[in-house]
Amino acid sequence: MIVRTTPEQRQALLAIIEGSGQFDEDALAHVASTLDAHFENPDAAIWLTALDNETPVGVAHCAPEPVTSGTWNLLMLWTKEGYSGQGHGTALVTDVEHALNQRGARLLIVETSQLPAFAPARAFYDRCGFKREAEIADFFAAGDNKVIYTKPLSGT
Repeated sequence: MIVRTTPEQRQALLAIIEGSGQFDEDALAHVASTLDAHFENPDAAIWLTALDNETPVGVAHCAPEPVTSGTWNLLMLWTKEGYSGQGHGTALVTDVEHALNQRGARLLIVETSQLPAFAPARAFYDRCGFKREAEIADFFAAGDNKVIYTKPLSGT
């Protein structure tokens, strides 16, 4: 089940993100402050939680891309260790797309790394119908390129 993220889910979601091992201390603090800002202004961005028996097992965060008309960026999509491959990520993407279509959004972008560890993420975005648009060399760090995917939305 996918629900709008609530303050009661905050710690569980931060634990999922920390457990991924992909975020250093500064990045975790940024995620926490972004989530807290969402609770202050819940209409500015989209935060969704995947639940399994009322337990948070996944999270999606999507925000409008500045200086664009109807473009949104799926900034975060994570599932709890041991829960990948069970449909939670697909359900999160589907619900993000639905929410964006209701807002009249026209384009969804997502960015990830080209490193081998991110191959499952890239394959997932392909399966979800995203198109690989670009790759920026050495974006995240030397030897760690950013891969950009896009997906048109029907909200226009």
